[in-house]
Order: sequence, then C-alpha cells, then structure tokens
Amino acid sequence: MLKTDVHDHTIYRIKLDELNSLVETLGIEVVGEIIQSRYKPFSKFLIGSGKVKELGRKVRRLGVDLVIFYNILKSSQKLNLIRALNCDVIDRYELTLEIFDLMASDRLSKLQIQAARLEKQAPFYKLQASINYRYDRPFFRAGGEYAFHGQMRELSRNQARVREEIDKLIEEKKQRIWNRRKLGYPVICIAGFYNAGKTSLFNAVTGDSKPVSDRPFTTLSSKYQRRFIDHETTVLFIDTIGFVIDVDPRLIQSFKLNLLDIRSSDIVILLLEITDPLLTLLMKLNEGIRLLKDIGVPHDRIVIVFNKLDKAPEIEENIAEELSLEQWGIPWVAVSALERWNLQGMLKMIADRLREFKDKTPETMDMSVFQRTETAINRLLEHYPVNYAPRGNDPFRGLVSTILSQNTNSENQRTAFNRLEESVGITPYSIDSATDEQIIDAIKPAGMYNQRTRTLKAVSRDVIEKYGGDLQLVFDMTYPEARDRLMEFQGVGEKTADVALMFVANHHVIPVDRHIERVSKRLGLVPPEASYEEIRRVLEDGSTPDRFREVHLSMIRFGRETCRARRPRCNECVLNDICPYPEKAGLDLSETENPDQ
Repeated sequence: MLKTDVHDHTIYRIKLDELNSLVETLGIEVVGEIIQSRYKPFSKFLIGSGKVKELGRKVRRLGVDLVIFYNILKSSQKLNLIRALNCDVIDRYELTLEIFDLMASDRLSKLQIQAARLEKQAPFYKLQASINYRYDRPFFRAGGEYAFHGQMRELSRNQARVREEIDKLIEEKKQRIWNRRKLGYPVICIAGFYNAGKTSLFNAVTGDSKPVSDRPFTTLSSKYQRRFIDHETTVLFIDTIGFVIDVDPRLIQSFKLNLLDIRSSDIVILLLEITDPLLTLLMKLNEGIRLLKDIGVPHDRIVIVFNKLDKAPEIEENIAEELSLEQWGIPWVAVSALERWNLQGMLKMIADRLREFKDKTPETMDMSVFQRTETAINRLLEHYPVNYAPRGNDPFRGLVSTILSQNTNSENQRTAFNRLEESVGITPYSIDSATDEQIIDAIKPAGMYNQRTRTLKAVSRDVIEKYGGDLQLVFDMTYPEARDRLMEFQGVGEKTADVALMFVANHHVIPVDRHIERVSKRLGLVPPEASYEEIRRVLEDGSTPDRFREVHLSMIRFGRETCRARRPRCNECVLNDICPYPEKAGLDLSETENPDQ
C-alpha cells in the first residue's frame, strides 16, 4: 500500500486488514506486506524506485507469484511493475472482480463482471501491445497497419458483444422492476457492506431461505420478496450487492441493475455490523452514506440498522452517542437477524417512515434524481403524447433524413428530403455523383445547406468505399459497434448516430437533442455541465426500454411547446411542482403568461 497521508496511523491499517480478508477469500496465502508513506504517488511505479527494489528482493526470496496493491494502478504503472518484479501484479479493483467472478451464479452477474474486467484491462492491453509491436511497422506485404490494431479491434468487438448482451438482459430486468413498481408496493432495499448479514436479515423478515455465507459478495444479483407489515402496509424487500470500503466508482457503475434497485427504492436500509471496532464502524457509516448519496438516494430515504446485536447486546446503549448519530438525523435501530431480535421494532420504524412520506408533500429538493426523472417522464408521456410515423427501414435514407433534421423543424426537414429525392435520388451513388449545386438547391429549405452538402457527400463516399454502398452492414451490428462506425463519418455525432439507430434499427436508446438537454438541466436531473452521455444514462434509468422512443419524442414536444428556451411557460407546466428552475430563475408562477408571447 502507498499511504499518502503520512499522519494516518490507524485508518490505513483498517483498509489493509480488509484487503487481507479479501485476498484470503480466494484461498491465496499472504506471505508479507509492504507499506510506503509518501506525499504523492511516483508516476512510474506508484511507489518509489527504492521501494520497488526492496519489493523485488522480497518477491525473489519468498517465491511470490502475485503482488496485490491496495491502490488502483494505472496501466503504465502495472506494466512497469510486472517488468521490474517479474511476477504478476494486480490492484484492489481486479481482486474484487476475481471474488465477484468466484461468487457469481447467474448470467447477468457474470456478464457485468466480464464488462468491468474488459474496461479495466483494455488500456493495459493497448499499452502492452503497442510496446510489443513497437518496431512492427506497415511495409511492403505487411498488413497495411500496425500489428496491434487487429488485437485492439478484437478487444473492442468483445466489449461491444458483452455490452449488447448485458443491455438485452437489463432491458428484461428493467421491465420486471417497472411491473413490480406498478403493483404499488413500497420498495425497501437492504444495502450495506459485505458480511453485515444482508441476506440473513432478508431471510428473517421475508421467511425466505436464500443462501447465506461467511464469504463476501454472496449476493451479486438482487433478490425480491413481499412482506406484510400491518393492515395498511405491505412492502417489497430487496437484497442487493454489498459495498466494500474505498470501492472504485467504475465497479459500482458496472452493476447498473443493482444501482437501479437501490436508487428506485422508497427506503434504503444501511446495514452495519454492530460488533465492528468503533473506528471501522464509523468509517463504514460515513462511507455508506456517501455511497448512497452518490448513487442518488436522498438523505431522508435512508435508515440505519445495526445487525448482530446478539453478539454484543451491551453496545446498543451507547452506540448512538459514540457514533454521533444525531448529527446525521437518520433513524436507527439495532437487531439480530440470526436470533430475530427486535425485527418488529425495525418493521415498525419502516412503516412509520412510509406513512410520513405518504402524508408529506414532497419538496423539490427532497426527491432523488431517479424519482424526479421517473415522475417527469410519466407525466410527460401522459400530457404530451406523440404520434410516431415510421421512417422506413432503409439505413442510408434514415441517416440522410437524420442529417437533414439537425437544427431545423420537421416541416423543413421533410421538404428538403423530398426535394433531394426528386432531383438527385437518395442513394450513396446518386449523392456522390451529384454536383454540390444540385444538392444545395434541393436541401435549401433545411438551412445550413453548404455544411450539410459537405456532410452528405463525405458520408456517401465513405459508405461506398468502406461498405460497398450498403449501410445495412453497419445497422446489423450491435448498438455500441454500429454507433462507433456511424460516428466515424464526417458530420455524424452522438445524437445523429443515436437517432438513426433508434428510428431505423429500433435500438433502445434515448437520443439527446437541445430541447431534451435544456429540460433535463432545468429539472435538475443532471448538473449544468453534464455531458450528452450523462443525460442519456439518467433518462434511460428513469424509464423502460420499450418506451425510449416515446420519451425522446414527448420531451422534444414539451421542450418546444412549454419548456421553451425563451419565456418558458412555467405557470402552465405539469412539472412545476417538482422543478427547481422557476425558483432559481426568479419566476413568479402566480402571474399568467400570455401564450402568444
């Protein structure tokens, strides 16, 4: 471990002990440890060159097969360490993935692990291959490219294939989650750190018998079960994946479905082990609340439950004072899932909390991003229905139609498209052979005709040269790969590629145009500086794949008619009770706006 806080004499030990317990889970014998205190990492090795030499001597003396770093290593650092130590080197991220892989039992979990592993390893493989083939240059009778390019394309194809499989499975799971939510039962999610007894508590309150183990991460796929609490409260309990101290955000994001379970819940139980040392417990409490906040769980939706009370019942009396629980303002209770102590007290606390939420009108800032997104989408689909007219299934015509729709209205786009078809023809060969003047004259109604002409000519030439004039080859690929190929064309960006793939190939994606971006930022669904991909992910999380196209079209209609760029009609808006924009902009909703303005 590299310890950058030289004044830390206790917390680093807790973290290193946790690393030891994770390593032993895989049956690996730990023969020693090395800790270096240094104000900042050394760019080449993470640790200093002298410490690398010391580590190398220890590796050779003890016959070490594997060196594991608590810190997350860059690809260059990992490669330099492997070469210097002459043995395999991994970091805590890769170690956790190995444990996940060992414990995974279903297809979705295994695919998510594989995707996370490929994302972590891709930069390392690219660096390693580029060094190995450094002197392998294109030349006479060579392949016409660097040798490692073929390897990287294969890796990219594997990533695309895995992502496509995951997306299909997640679509099915999302639909099931949506169907469960339509039943109207409040959802209670049991979250917390591994080995806190989440599955034991789940079994105790639901009467189920899911497998329980002392090994970490027994649960990688969420489990669901209904439970009757009292005459007016029936809830759906969820047992989901466990946390680990200092978890890498990329690892959390890899388990997208588990995140959806957590942030879509009405109440999240942060389960902690009451027998942990006080400092460890305090670290897990702070880390757990931070993680839930990062995931998107509002503060008032969290309850704290201390488990394993039967092992140390005397701790309950002082635990609140020792952990300063008052400062958090979060209700808490201590239970024993094994001995079934105080489970009724926990259930009563949950029922009371749900009644508070039911009686309370939610304030704008009390809602989680997920809840606000889900609420906004449902209302917009209801109040701004759209009649979708299929664009046909010819890929090239669909791409041309999308290019002509950029920064113009539907009527101008249709006029330009029809005129182009009549005067030039919409095939790669007809556009490529037409003069610029012919194309400009045809598409003038759409505006930006010089730029669009250059784009149409460049795309047509690329389609002919790369795909023999048949763009169907691209549209038949998986969504990630097809999107990457389309974005290689001049003038085709993320939105254009997504729109074409959604309308022509029926891929499940929500393209983000300027109206959708404006609405999402005003509603506070994303930060003001959010990227295209961040907006798309938030909207897709708040809906189900079968409704993505309708969400896209409804939000555009809403952005044009109500949430306009200038003089938005906030007083008429169906979302003004959950939207922070009027208050931020200093708008008076009591004033009636002139619809003609």
